Amino acid sequence: MRRDIRIVGAGGHGVISAAIILAKVYGINESCNVSQTQSYGPEARGGACKAEVVVSDHEEIDYMKVEKADIFIAFNQLGYEQYKKQTKKDGVVLVNSSLVTVDPEDAQKVYEIPASEIADTSFKPFAVNIVMLGALTKLLPKLQYQSTRDAIRGNFNKSAADMNLAAYDAGYHYIQNEYFLKKMA
Repeated sequence: MRRDIRIVGAGGHGVISAAIILAKVYGINESCNVSQTQSYGPEARGGACKAEVVVSDHEEIDYMKVEKADIFIAFNQLGYEQYKKQTKKDGVVLVNSSLVTVDPEDAQKVYEIPASEIADTSFKPFAVNIVMLGALTKLLPKLQYQSTRDAIRGNFNKSAADMNLAAYDAGYHYIQNEYFLKKMA
């Protein structure tokens, strides 16, 4: 089965890094066929940034671009507004609610994660992408918790890996605990 993932934000949000980690998890740890692409503006920080990961359990990937995303992650308002309509109606949508205000009329199911707030308060601002990966892992049954932790550990040196693993767990547990308790209230 093919899954199309689109991640958008601005330079500095770790959009490309998150996509690379996802591609490693699916390709190496889960033995799927994977394609990962990226595009970004000329600015080092703050410019528009988009990364896409196409995952297929068994079939070869014949087209590596995402037209309608199964999974859409938006780190900022501009990216959310630009790509929200290019997500499947039954798609999984995660937004960094610290920077994105969701239109109540959006028909998609949207998970609002205060990723920037969690990263800024407990870790470092640049861990926002790893907080979102934690939340995504909890929402996708095919994305294995330990496989993703292993990919994060392999992507950073020891001291950075420890902090990023803690940020990953914070996003994972936010979905597990606080998010659903708030939605049920």
